[in-house]
Amino acid sequence: MAARKPRVDFSRKRFLIIDDFSDMRSMLRHMVESFGATRIDVAGDAKEALKLMSRHSYDVVLCDYNLGEGKDGQQLLEEAKHRKLIRFSTVFMMLTAENTMQMVMGAVEYYPDDYLSKPFTKDTLRQRLERIILRKADLEEIEERVQRGELAEAIRLCDERIRDRPRNLREFQKLKGELCLRQGRYQEAEALYRDVIRERPMPWARLGLGKVFFHTGRLEAARNTFQELVEENEHFMEAYDWLAKTLERLGEEGEARRWLETAATLSPKAILRQMNLGDLALRCQDYATAARAFKKAVKLGEHSVYRTPANYSKQARALARSGSGTEALRVLGRLRRDFPDDQGARLYAELAESTVLQDLGRDEEAQEAYRRAARLFQEQQSRCPPALVLEMAKTSILHGDEQLGRELARELVRNHHEDEALLQQVQAAFAEIGRSEEGRELISDSRDNVVRLNNRGVRLVQEGQLEEAIRLFEAALEDLPHNKTINMNTAMVLLKYMERHGPTPEHLERVRRCLQMVRETAPQEPDLPALQARFDRLVNAHAA
Repeated sequence: MAARKPRVDFSRKRFLIIDDFSDMRSMLRHMVESFGATRIDVAGDAKEALKLMSRHSYDVVLCDYNLGEGKDGQQLLEEAKHRKLIRFSTVFMMLTAENTMQMVMGAVEYYPDDYLSKPFTKDTLRQRLERIILRKADLEEIEERVQRGELAEAIRLCDERIRDRPRNLREFQKLKGELCLRQGRYQEAEALYRDVIRERPMPWARLGLGKVFFHTGRLEAARNTFQELVEENEHFMEAYDWLAKTLERLGEEGEARRWLETAATLSPKAILRQMNLGDLALRCQDYATAARAFKKAVKLGEHSVYRTPANYSKQARALARSGSGTEALRVLGRLRRDFPDDQGARLYAELAESTVLQDLGRDEEAQEAYRRAARLFQEQQSRCPPALVLEMAKTSILHGDEQLGRELARELVRNHHEDEALLQQVQAAFAEIGRSEEGRELISDSRDNVVRLNNRGVRLVQEGQLEEAIRLFEAALEDLPHNKTINMNTAMVLLKYMERHGPTPEHLERVRRCLQMVRETAPQEPDLPALQARFDRLVNAHAA
């Protein structure tokens, strides 16, 4: 009988094999060589693998789950995705001899392209690789547009493929739905998901529809959708996350915490979920659950790209509130040892220590820790992430520095007035210190102030008063340098003005800074690619 014709030319593919056992690396190398592969690199641990991945672009990565000391395969995939070391077309296959539910759930949560249990035959490996490579090849043109930020064009290409009704129609529908959600095209996403569900109630389409409900404010419908999904499939982890997020938005934080705790029990190796559970538990004053969740997050973060001093700080605060102040101080000691040269970590440690000592009744020491924190904050305020600014604001109020605390919170809201998740965190911080009503008023007043200012600028643009609009938005940026909407509208009006009157170096530089700020704070902003394209045209015209 004639040999089966290869469906994929493996001689054109570059492989990376990662396993801590040299015999297994050799065996896998021989397997892929038998497929025709010639460009094959090997690594014995995650550190070596990440170094290779930063130097070379791989078509196929075969990675063992258990890599001995250091990162495991799940954490390696997590970091590779975070650092954009693998392309959409890269096949990342997880290999493992372990089959515990905890390991399986942890591995699949970070979406490897496949997961293969040892032992396996070379025919099984080849068939799996061929299937994934061919599936990805169909989507590659669209994903290239996504990588370049051309989401509208990617959606148009999806529509073309969907009209042809290909064999892998569901792949294109699923991708289009995700892109529409990213672009805020919720009506279009809803129509697509409902069409799919009418043909067959695919879980991914029902999840997508639930996300549409969430983003369009239909929270009860979102809750019902996500709850049905987790009741039908207790291992649908993403549905748990969205159910908790919906319940939190509905103000049912206790119920949200219970669902998130169930998810964290089913899949305990997901560090971001442990962090979310800890935050929810803190807001619900369930300090025992918060301490456990952050303890796990600290442990999982040891080799994770999501390692952060905030987890130590929150674990210490939860321990102190649950009556374990001495253990809380030990956690802060570990924080200082684990981040010896990190100024942000020092600030987290001093802020947490000031509240822990206050809870222990050691008021004089608590005030001294707060004064050290205030000095550190003054040195690094412009570099502090929003979460650390909020921590400083809350701690300031607790230590009687109310004017500073309120001003920091107000500026945080004004710079992020459309970020619902952050606004919830601000409200939760005020609730934690017994000032819920004050928090609501501060958020409402600060938000309304920015909305009125922005609307005034937009009206000036609509009336054709571009120079006055430029003055208004540039003045607003002096006050609100990190506000995404103000940066977008400043760029927009400057582009409009230069398209009419010609570019100037000063205006081009201002637009460049605005677009850079949006890229850093909201890289998925739907209007960003179009503004960047207009900017690039003006830069080229000015250079000519």
